Formats: sequence, C-alpha cells, structure tokens
Amino acid sequence: DAFWEEKGYVTAKEFKRFNNETVPLARLYKRTFKTDEPFEIETEIAHFGEKPIENVVTYWKIVDVKNGRTAANGEFPSKTIEIGKNIPLGKINVNLTDLSNEKDRSPRVSKGAETAKEFKLVVGLKNTTFENDWNFWVYPSKPVNSEPKNIFITHSWEESEAKLKTGAKVLYMPRKADLDWTSPPLDTVPVFWTRYMNPAWGRMVGLSIDKKHAALSKFPTASYFDWQWTELVKNARVINLDRLPKNLQPIVQPIDDWNRNYKLGMIFEAKVGRGKLLVSSADLENDLETRIVARQLRKSILDYMVSAKFNPQVAVTPENFREVLFDTRVMKKLGAKVLTTGDAANAIDGDPNTFWLVGDAKKDRQNQELTINFSNAVSFSGVVIMPRQNHREHEGDVREYAIQISDDGTNWKELKRGALVSTFEPQKILFGQTVSTKFIKFVSLSGFGADKMTAIADLAVIYTGARLPEDTEDLEYKRVKSASPDIDEGVNTDDKKPKPTPKKP
Repeated sequence: DAFWEEKGYVTAKEFKRFNNETVPLARLYKRTFKTDEPFEIETEIAHFGEKPIENVVTYWKIVDVKNGRTAANGEFPSKTIEIGKNIPLGKINVNLTDLSNEKDRSPRVSKGAETAKEFKLVVGLKNTTFENDWNFWVYPSKPVNSEPKNIFITHSWEESEAKLKTGAKVLYMPRKADLDWTSPPLDTVPVFWTRYMNPAWGRMVGLSIDKKHAALSKFPTASYFDWQWTELVKNARVINLDRLPKNLQPIVQPIDDWNRNYKLGMIFEAKVGRGKLLVSSADLENDLETRIVARQLRKSILDYMVSAKFNPQVAVTPENFREVLFDTRVMKKLGAKVLTTGDAANAIDGDPNTFWLVGDAKKDRQNQELTINFSNAVSFSGVVIMPRQNHREHEGDVREYAIQISDDGTNWKELKRGALVSTFEPQKILFGQTVSTKFIKFVSLSGFGADKMTAIADLAVIYTGARLPEDTEDLEYKRVKSASPDIDEGVNTDDKKPKPTPKKP
C-alpha cells in the first residue's frame, strides 16, 4: 500500500512461485479444454541465479483441485540449467479424457459420464524450492443428456410472468437491450484503481461467487473471477438489484467500481408468486458447441432447477421486477429519426458507449438542439437522458434544458424547462402528463463551468402507447476509450480527429 505495507492479497511464498530468480514456466495457450482436445504443453524455465543449476530433474504433476489428488505426473531427464530465459525443459502430453472420466450421480445422466473438473498443473525442480502452477478446466466434449422439459426458458419478461403465475420454473435470460441503463456491461479485465480516472459505462472490478450454491455444483469455480469466467462475462450486461428486496443475494455478483457501487446480479433466484425464477444475464444459449464454459454452466443450472434443492427463499413481485427493465431500443421501434446534423443519431441508438457531441471549445457556448421525428404520433410521459459515459471531466454535460414538441416540425410548443445535474447516471424528466406528438426537440441551454460543449449518450422517451414488438436480435455495444483533458490535448474538438503533427525543420 502507500506505506509499503503488505495488502494481504498474496504471501511472499506464493509470490515467489512466479516472481523469483528462478521460475518454471508453461506455455498454456488457453485455460479451458474439452476432454477430446490435446493437452500438449511445452515447459521452460527462466534462471537468473548466481550460477547454473547442475544436473537437476524437472517434475510435473496435474492435481485435481477438488480432492487434492494427483491425476497424472511425470519427470524430464536430468539437465543443467544455465543462466538465461526460454530454456526448454520438456513437453507434457496428457489424455484429458482419462483425467475427467468419472461417474456423475445425476439420475438423468448415464454412468461413467464425463464431468467438468478443475485441475492444477504444477512444474518444479527436484530438491529445490522452485515450483510454479497454473489452473485449467476440462469440460465434457459433448452434451451428455437432453434438457429437462419442465423448465421454461425465455428471453421475455412477459412470457416469464405468465408462466410464473401458473407455478412454473422459469430460467429467464433477459436481452441486453431490455435492461435499463443502470445495468452496466461487464469487463473482461477489471478496472485499474478507479473509473473516475478513466471513466466508462462498464466498471467491473471482479466477481463474488457463492461457489457452494447448488446451482454451481456441476460448475467448478472459485469464489472469485478466474480464467474460465472470461467467456461468460464477454459482451454480457448485468442486472442492477438496488430496487429489488435488500435480502436478495445473487449467486454470482459482479463487483461494481466503489465510486458507483451498484448492487449487481449476474445469476440470482427468486420466488415470484407461485413460481420459481432463476435469472442469468450471462449468455447460456448461443454457440454452445464452442462456448464450452457457458454450456457447462447451463447444464449445472438446469440440473439444479429440476432438483428439490431449487427453492428460492426471497419473494419478488412482478411489478417490482419490472423496475429493472427498460426498453432501450424504444426509439428504433418507434421509427425515430434525428433531423439534427452530425453524429446526432448516436443519441437515439440505445448504446451509451456512443454519443452526440457538438460545440466549439474555442468559441462562445451556443444553444444546441436535438430534433427527433417519429414515423407516427407517439404517446409518452417523459424522457430519459443518459449522459456521456467516457469523459473524466464530464465534457458536454447539460445543465439547463428545454423540451419542445410539434405536430408538423414547424410550429413548436415548449413542454418542459428545467435543469439536470452533472453525473454519469441516467436522469428522468417527467412531464406530469401524457403527450402525443410526431416531433420532439431537446434544447441544451447551458452547461457546467467553462465547458462549451454539449453531449448526450442517449435520449429515450418513456413510452405509454400500445405494446411494441420484442427484438429478435440483441444489441451489441460498441467500445469507446476513456477521455480527459490530458489525453484529449492536441485533438480537434470539432471532429475528435488527431491534428497532424508539425514536421520538424
């Protein structure tokens, strides 16, 4: 820490396994395998001790993490380790089927079926303290059973509600576009220190996993984010549970950046009326032939749901659950088009990683107008504004605003005037009435401090009309880099393209 004291993340002995004068190494090209894949691993060593290590034998072993037993082992011929790096030791070649072939006690699975397992590869030098290790996971090469018929699986909350009313068991995997903007995407690499230094919509710093929960009994995992979870968090959004009962504790809880500290759920369960609900925002449906981790997690969850152990204790009402949902593609469904030039279409695309940015930092601040035309008159009671997510100094945040509506795009009526706050949070503007119109105009009247820009990540109406069709395709969010005055220096604020570097004389 700042006082050069140990933080307690790792002991000195553990740290020296991979950061020492002599370190055994293994060329693992990945960490997740199927049982029918080759496990051929080259090993080597980096040695920077005082002198060569004479006539030393290298050993290796593969340990079953669950029971601590050695599943396979071997040795390489004795050799002298010279000072240097990338010194080859030998090649490990193991049949993964032999490691994973174990009886599965599930009544729906045939005897002798392959099971998912976590292993640890250990490589070391005999008669020394130099040893290193790497975890890896082995999954069945193919699905081993058909899925249960008494579990209803859906992406639709309306379908979930209908089934739960009948007392059904429901696995609900919400579409990303159906979650409101306080339910953020996940990162495959946790944020460094704090998102206030490099802001973004996603701010995950890891996972807290109830590894003893019965839903994960056939999915080997630690209590924290490890390599196999990278497949599951990729392109996933999670659900903000702040508006659900406080005693609802997720099975898998992504940890939000401490500045924002949302209570997030990736996998959780609840009792809804007569029914039993399990929710997974991880994709447990697509490309399961290649996404073997997702396939195994799906199996573990479904086996749990058909068992007597599936008995959620925390009750959630359907009305309460709807609070975490919001159709972020509503503008597209309503046929909305922007009449404002530039990149204004980014403000209605449903993706907070894109944004409308307008203004000139070198001139006086101007009022900016975002004009939207619907294909037909639309009924709504307010709007939700999602501020720009990636600028450390909140460049472009709108303070005072006006909202106007029109039936013809020529004659305008002011509907609402007020002020927003400078924040990364979505902000609701309620009208206190329902209006129906073909045109809406958002006018940015002022900003904060000396900021002369206007930025909006998304604007969506709070729709009150007839039910809209559900999306059949999910939304894929674009990536955006964090921005700040430090890294924006030398960049043209009109088009955000780097200025040409002057040539030296």
